[in-house]
Amino acid sequence: MIRSYWNEQWKTVEFDDKILESERYKISSHGRVINCKGEKEELAKESFVNGYQVIRLRLKQQRKWTCRYVHKLVAEHFLEQKDAKYVIHLNYKKTDNKVENLKWVSKKEKEEHQFSNPEYKNKPRKRTYSKLTETKVKLIKRKINDPNRRTRLKMIAKQFGISEMQLYRIKTGENWGSVTED
Repeated sequence: MIRSYWNEQWKTVEFDDKILESERYKISSHGRVINCKGEKEELAKESFVNGYQVIRLRLKQQRKWTCRYVHKLVAEHFLEQKDAKYVIHLNYKKTDNKVENLKWVSKKEKEEHQFSNPEYKNKPRKRTYSKLTETKVKLIKRKINDPNRRTRLKMIAKQFGISEMQLYRIKTGENWGSVTED
């Protein structure tokens, strides 16, 4: 017997037509999942994809599996859906699937929410270009912009072990635009 938390509600999960009828689960307003396939009901084993809790389900097609996000199932069963198809975690914690922490939003609202995440905002930004350093880029820019240059761009690219496209992007300022020749 699974004990419910205070004020926790349970509902039978209704899946779409692609899922086998034998896949039976209950979901709670606290984001807990009960597996109802066996003789007795038990809490489903937790699985995660990209930090979000999921339940694995069999498709009607033989030997095919799929996943459904728990937070989206909680929202579908406990929140009123108004022309929105994305669900966000208000406190930014992907594992907190309580109904109070979830909200239906549009794509634009979801993106705004993601970029306002303190974890995203405080993440240190750094360049991860593997082949070039600022010093090499300065040298490349000097060579490219030299009025007496006789070396073709293809040869400069080969000399630094980069593609001609990368060289063109450096020349136009698309890549390494913040670095000046000096």
